[in-house]
Amino acid sequence: MNSKMIGSGVLMALLIVSMIGYMGVFGGGSGEGKMDYTLYAKDEIMSGVYKVYGNPDLDLWVAKVVIHNSGNGPMTNIKVKYSIDNYAPEVERDYPLLVPNGTIVDLYYPILSSDVTKLSSATPSNLRVRITYDSNGKSQEESTTKPIKILGRNDFVFSSLSPEESTGSFYDTFSNAQFLAAWVTPSDPVVREFADMGNKLAGGAGASLSDEGAIKSLSGMWKLAVLNGFSYKTEASDYWTGKFAEHIMYPRDVIRDKSGTCVDLALWFASLAMSQGLKAYIVLIPGHAFPLIQLPSGTMLPVETTMINDRVSFQKAVQVGMDKSWKMAMSGPHTIIDVAGMQSQGIVPPELPQLPADVLGKWGISLQGAGANTGGNGGTGGNNGGGAQTQWNTYNGEYFSFQYPADWGSPKDQSGYVYLTSPNSEFEFMVIYAKGADLKDMVATFEGSLVNTGIKISARQEARGNIAGMSVYTVLYSLSTSYGDYSAVARYFTAGGTGYAVIYDFPKNDQDYNQLGEHIVSTFRLR
Repeated sequence: MNSKMIGSGVLMALLIVSMIGYMGVFGGGSGEGKMDYTLYAKDEIMSGVYKVYGNPDLDLWVAKVVIHNSGNGPMTNIKVKYSIDNYAPEVERDYPLLVPNGTIVDLYYPILSSDVTKLSSATPSNLRVRITYDSNGKSQEESTTKPIKILGRNDFVFSSLSPEESTGSFYDTFSNAQFLAAWVTPSDPVVREFADMGNKLAGGAGASLSDEGAIKSLSGMWKLAVLNGFSYKTEASDYWTGKFAEHIMYPRDVIRDKSGTCVDLALWFASLAMSQGLKAYIVLIPGHAFPLIQLPSGTMLPVETTMINDRVSFQKAVQVGMDKSWKMAMSGPHTIIDVAGMQSQGIVPPELPQLPADVLGKWGISLQGAGANTGGNGGTGGNNGGGAQTQWNTYNGEYFSFQYPADWGSPKDQSGYVYLTSPNSEFEFMVIYAKGADLKDMVATFEGSLVNTGIKISARQEARGNIAGMSVYTVLYSLSTSYGDYSAVARYFTAGGTGYAVIYDFPKNDQDYNQLGEHIVSTFRLR
């Protein structure tokens, strides 16, 4: 007999045995698949980088589902479906087969709605996951829901690593550092207009043509900031711990407020440089950040932007950057963010609200400097939401002052309590203060007042917020009342031996009133 035919016969027999075995295990036999699954999900989503989540190459997943078949038969036609209430429609991932003792790991990269960029504070939502599959002729389904917070567009989380994943090192604490590139906005018309004004001071220099022209342009933009009283505000002691979502200002916010933390100022100046065709980097070191500007020749200029406080020249800020900041970076842990490189990979800024063409004038930015900042926050108006058409009065108290719409009634001033309402009573702004009180006292006072008036706190989220040049403990509340659902934002802090709670509340999801509250807070000053 032909040996080749014998060999072929053996192979055919083995194939038949294999097929019989396959059908016995995976076919319509008595074995049945059994699903065990685990859902891992992030607690929060940064709306400022919402475009990043949908890009698997950047690996910023929101949920991970691990499915294991612990049965003795196959699971087939497996479908994993995800959605996020109001912000991401349901999507589906399909797997045809999962053998006994097999495992599937599925990652969720949501395509988020641009509506998230309209959020100025954290908003609760729900992540929904449904898993369906067939086993032994039967269809099965499992579903689960997990609360998730959609952070405001200014909120930044320095690390997405869980405590179990993080070693506590500098690099783990700031594992999301590259996403700061989304806060660099060289194309923002507000940034471009500020840069153009700076170039006028510099005699119209061409920044990208030569090192001399670039330095002249950068000096002009720096001088414009000095003339208009820009300042550095110190970060809170827990700012660099990575434990909280921190409020990161967009460059337009720095220009509006004429101040920012070291991170805010670094992003602002990097944006100005890039708007003039220069490359820029952000350098992070433990407890500090500064921009690094590349001149046309390739020479790098580290700029210590916090020197804006001392009203020094641009050359002096660079000198301090070289002698101090850069040396600190090179002698210890540091991260250098290539802004253009990150943005080319998809880490790009979100859509920002359109502002009036003359907004810099309304904010008091001028070539002469020292302009009064009375223009609000560039909101759209709405319910007196800080728009350019709104006229403002100023409340001047013994301990603090703030601005409010001129067509509203005057704030009610009682001992330890100042209270303001909109004409339709839908919006409230209040300041509670007490000598010798600490943060816990102020929190207990406000939350106790809610309980005493029959208002239920249905959700409570801790964060950081800015007020009077400080980064302070902030709580975002969802409130249930007899007259509807409301949101409240409370900033708690102490200053000069006095405890403060600065609070505003408004109907849930009313972004005009939310913007109004943030504008009034931005005008709050301690005496």
